[in-house]
Formats: sequence, structure tokens, C-alpha cells
Amino acid sequence: MKRFTNKISFVSLMLALVLLISACGSSDSSGSTDSGSDPDSSEPEASQSGGDGITFSMGHMNSTEHVQDSMAMRPFAEEVAEATEGRINFQLYPGGALGSPAETYDNIVTGIMDSGWGLQGYNAGKFEVHSVMLLPFLADGDGEKLSVIAQKLYDQFPEIQAEYDDAKLLWAHAADPYAIVTAGKQVTSLEDLRGLRLRTPSVEGGKMIESWGATPVSMPAPEIYDSMQRGVIDGGILPVAALADFNLFDVVDYVTIGNFSTGLFYVMMNNNSWDKISADDQAIIEEMIGEPMARTSGEAFDAQEEKARAKAEEEGIEFFELDDAELERFKEAAQIVTDEWLTNMESKGIDGQAILDEALRLMEEN
Repeated sequence: MKRFTNKISFVSLMLALVLLISACGSSDSSGSTDSGSDPDSSEPEASQSGGDGITFSMGHMNSTEHVQDSMAMRPFAEEVAEATEGRINFQLYPGGALGSPAETYDNIVTGIMDSGWGLQGYNAGKFEVHSVMLLPFLADGDGEKLSVIAQKLYDQFPEIQAEYDDAKLLWAHAADPYAIVTAGKQVTSLEDLRGLRLRTPSVEGGKMIESWGATPVSMPAPEIYDSMQRGVIDGGILPVAALADFNLFDVVDYVTIGNFSTGLFYVMMNNNSWDKISADDQAIIEEMIGEPMARTSGEAFDAQEEKARAKAEEEGIEFFELDDAELERFKEAAQIVTDEWLTNMESKGIDGQAILDEALRLMEEN
């Protein structure tokens, strides 16, 4: 009996000792939480001190030689890394490594890539309001001017901002004005377009081509070379800069100038990825994006346009500029595209005329 009693006393003593140690441990843990050093804290990695920073992916469809890679996105990534002292980094993945041109937007939204560059026109029905930039003959200016206007319209109209709610828009921009490029047949009049198969980058571009009596063929820019070489298409509407960006000198014979339209592009970031960046670093990046980067992207296209035209003329590609009378015929035929856009905006309860008027005002002002 005495042995049993001693055993109970020993067990009780050990139990009390365990409880005392546990209580001390709880007190220490509580102190750690109050000091802000909880290892399970949900603070984003970018806000942690002593780390190597965060690296975000940035994908696009182009080669590393494309000016939006070499003169816009890559310098942007370098400037962000420097401004945030290495806390925020972007790793570029060119050539569609993280998804095809048509997949880029969805891959950003779903987080397959953290950020990326693409064309709004590859996502039919998604950017209908901002597509005011794509209406026929609105593109009165160079790539820099059109890019700044594209960004200004986004900054000004909530209806356009709402189209980008699925991701964080870093900047929007445009291209140098679209020309008509063809193989085998020069376009000097509206009649010359009848029966031609022309690549289009957007719904609006396709409707414009149809209004001229040609057949639109939707395809990403990287596919133009092979499609022209194999005779799948006779040409397309695209910026002169694209002759160099996609090395089209061997397959294009003629370029018809007319400021027919432009391209609309985005650089966006996945919302969750953006939220991983600390508020301080977000503020640093906000100072860099928007209009400053829109201007940079537009300037990149303009620089490439000059080089592309010079190279094209050296290669024997003929340039032709429509006279005012013929250009007016093109405009009259394509007016239906603008009318349909306005009707579509009205059906959505959006004052499309106000947005179009502001775009026209900015064209005159800048």
C-alpha cells in the first residue's frame, strides 16, 4: 500500500512539473506574438527583412529582339529591382513560354503567370469599351501619342477601368498606326482590296477589313510570316514596326500607308501576385507605371518603325500613301464599324459618344 501511495505521489509531482513547463512555454509564445515575430504571420514576403525578395514571372509572345521586350518590359524590370533594392524582381519569359498569345490574359488572371504583355484584340468581347482606340481612322499620331491617349482614357473612364478588374493593369499602350501590307498585289484603291485575305488582330479590325470588301483572317502576329509564305493570307493590317519585329521583309512586297487603325496592348499583373508586394513597394511601382510606361512603350514602337521602314525600302518593298480622295472612300466604307460600336455601347448603358469625343479631343490636343 505504501509503495502504491509513493507511486501516486511521484506521478502527481511529474504531472505538476509538466504543467508548470507548459505554462512557461505559453507565456513565451504569447510574448513572441506581441513582438510581431510570429513565424506564421501572413505578411507578404516582400515586406520581410533580410530575404532575397520576390521574383515574379512576366510572359509575352514575342522574341527577345522585339522592342517591347528590349526597350520596355526588360528595362522596367531592371528599374523596379533597382528602385526596390532587390525586393521586387520580374523574370521575363518570351516566346510564349508561359502560354500562347490567346492564353496570355487568362493565364495572368488565373496566376499561371504573375504578369504579362498581350493584345486586347486577342480577347474578343472583353475590352469592348477600351476598343474605342481601335476604331477606323482614329489613330492620328505616332505610337507614343496613341499610347499616352490609350492610358489617359483608362485613367479617366470607370467603364474602361472595370474591364480590367480581373487583374492589375500596369500600363496600356498602342502601336504606331496600322498600314496594309500585302504580297503580290499593291493596294492603291478600295477596289484593290476586293477578294484579298487579310490578317486582323481584333474584332474591330476584322469589321473594317470586311467593310472594304476583303476577307479578315484572325491570327496572332507571330503566325503572319508562315501564313503569308504559304499563301494562307495575302497580307494584313499591322504597324510598320512589325515588319522588323516579326522579320516580314521576305514575305511582304507592298505597304499602303493610311493611319487605318492601331493596336491596343496591356501589361497586367495577377491580383494575388500584386497583393504579395508590400504597400511601400507598391507605392514605388505605382510611380513608374501608367502613363510613363505607356509613353516608353509607344516610343519603342516609333523607334522600330523608323528602322523597319528604312530596312524595308532597302529590301525593295514599295510604300504607297493614299491620296485624300481615295482615303475618304476608305473612311466612308468603314464608318459602319464606328456606328456599330456606338450602338453596342448604348445597349450596355454606356455613353460611347462621350468616350469617343474625348478620344478625338485628345488626338487634337496632343
